[in-house]
Amino acid sequence: MKWMMMLVTAAGISGQSVAQSTEEIMQRYANESAVLLNYRTELRLFLQNEVPVAERKQVTDLLVLNEKNASLFSRSSVYHSSFNELTSLDAYTLPPDSKRRIPVGEKKTATSVSQSIFYDDVKETSFDFPQLTRGAVAHTEYTQFLKDGHLLTPFSYPASIPGINVAFSVQVPDAMQIRYLVMNDSKGLLQLSTEKKRGQTTYTWRMNHVKNETAWNDAPDDRYYEPHVIVYISSYRNSAGEQRYIQNTDDLYKWNAAFLATLNQTEDPQLRRITDSLIAGKNSQLEKANAIYEWVQKSIRYVAFESGLEGFRPRQAAEVCSKRYGDCKDMSSILTCMMRMAGIKAYYTWIGTRHIPYKYTEVPLPITDNHMIATAEIDGQWYFIDGTSPNSKLHLPPDAIQGKQALISLSPTEYKVLEVPVMPASTNVVIDSTFVRLTDNGVAGHEKVTYKGYFGEDVYNALLYRDEKGLKDYVKTRMGKASNKFMLGDYQIHRTDPANSAAAIEASFEIPDYSKKVGNEYYINLHLEKLFENQRIDTARRKVPKEFDYQYEIVSHHLLEIPDGYQVSYKPEDLEVETPFYKLKIEYKTYKDRIIATQHLTHKVLMLQPEQFADWNKPLAKVQAHYKEQIVLEKK
Repeated sequence: MKWMMMLVTAAGISGQSVAQSTEEIMQRYANESAVLLNYRTELRLFLQNEVPVAERKQVTDLLVLNEKNASLFSRSSVYHSSFNELTSLDAYTLPPDSKRRIPVGEKKTATSVSQSIFYDDVKETSFDFPQLTRGAVAHTEYTQFLKDGHLLTPFSYPASIPGINVAFSVQVPDAMQIRYLVMNDSKGLLQLSTEKKRGQTTYTWRMNHVKNETAWNDAPDDRYYEPHVIVYISSYRNSAGEQRYIQNTDDLYKWNAAFLATLNQTEDPQLRRITDSLIAGKNSQLEKANAIYEWVQKSIRYVAFESGLEGFRPRQAAEVCSKRYGDCKDMSSILTCMMRMAGIKAYYTWIGTRHIPYKYTEVPLPITDNHMIATAEIDGQWYFIDGTSPNSKLHLPPDAIQGKQALISLSPTEYKVLEVPVMPASTNVVIDSTFVRLTDNGVAGHEKVTYKGYFGEDVYNALLYRDEKGLKDYVKTRMGKASNKFMLGDYQIHRTDPANSAAAIEASFEIPDYSKKVGNEYYINLHLEKLFENQRIDTARRKVPKEFDYQYEIVSHHLLEIPDGYQVSYKPEDLEVETPFYKLKIEYKTYKDRIIATQHLTHKVLMLQPEQFADWNKPLAKVQAHYKEQIVLEKK
């Protein structure tokens, strides 16, 4: 099958590329559904109308290895927007043992909305590869025009399937200078070569035989661990001479601040009246800020809608107030404007969610943020205020921005970079008190669970977005214990302290078959909810980090009523384990006619790295064994 050898080398990665026959590839990747023979991105930088722009060409050749899963790869899409204009697209199938190309049919373009970025004018052009069978190659080749040189995206390999030849090249004219960062490549997989020719320098990074990684639901974004390259333009020369572009955070802030130049320059009478009514009778700045924040959360609906540069430019606060809706930067606009009206030091602020791994002080580029909030300095303390989060509080920033750097606009020329604090475990607490009694066919009881911090926010969010049936399902998920036979009875949700995101749920329940009577003895595992069961990480399979939403504490008390005429003949020993990542304490006590099993779990980290997995796992065998222990009650 000589065509395969020709296709691999004809893709333009000659010299250092890896060329193999179809049979060799199929043998090497026998357990895979497909492999990318070539994955090549070519970025060409140049000046247009005296400013930097770019053209990006993407070429992929996907070889199908498994007939059964061929349909998984028959549908493909190309994403583009007003900033990344799609200028050409060619796609076809190359059947096995043939050089005849079979073009794809109709290409359909539709809007692809995403709420995680500033603008959502992204388009998706989709098409289907015909006759995609085992041994066939799906070829895609498209070109995009990048209208703004600030918005270059990192190069990374989509690691869901293996890749044989992977390459990223950047062609830079002599009138332009670039800088680059190679991320997460401690093994040196990305090999760089340079070539200077005809007033251009071409930088090329190559990888060969790139392994695919298993997808994990609790893994962070792959930019946290996958090798990738960030390229940005530092300066260029046009007819006016040498021009600075982006070299550090100062330059990024200058670019960002330009979008604020005409923002909220004129006071709006309606917004002034609303603000004055909200702060009337409030004595402290903190009270005023709370009142404004709560009004915006309740009165301004969050809607993600943007197009072009409007994706970076906040709307006037008066417009947001009048329409009663806005996106993240519009929330930043109205919050900052109203708080300034109230005499509070408030500022427009850019920030990246935890989905993005970069810091402004390390990667001073637009790719470092995807969100906008307001920041306020009150009584010497900084508050990070997100108008898109319906139940967040001033003292409790959304968990998605914990630990992230915020770029705060102090003035048109001044800024500050601050880090959002990570909320300690003691902020996010669950206290579970469950009273259990034995029945003829199992157990029944009553439980009361209180939620604070981010746990409480989750309860309040549930109240916002669920109907009666959805709310009952939520409560059952929250309160369910012991087995899938758990039967939820009557329940109540209490808004115990909305100002501090505290809530409580009370419920009655039954669990058939959850106890065993043998002769004159009852056997019962009093841990109806095992807080740290099945937590062992498979270190043989998992090579990527594990991410957690937040640090927290859970205290669980299960109180069993000892039946008349019975006594405790056996209770397990207490257990305590602690690592740098968590602490678990389990203890048993008897009090009058009850035996009480208490678990106290403290979770201490937001991210666990692969090199920490072994230490995480060490005590878990002991924990797992302990969870199997049962209490024995015997007749007196």
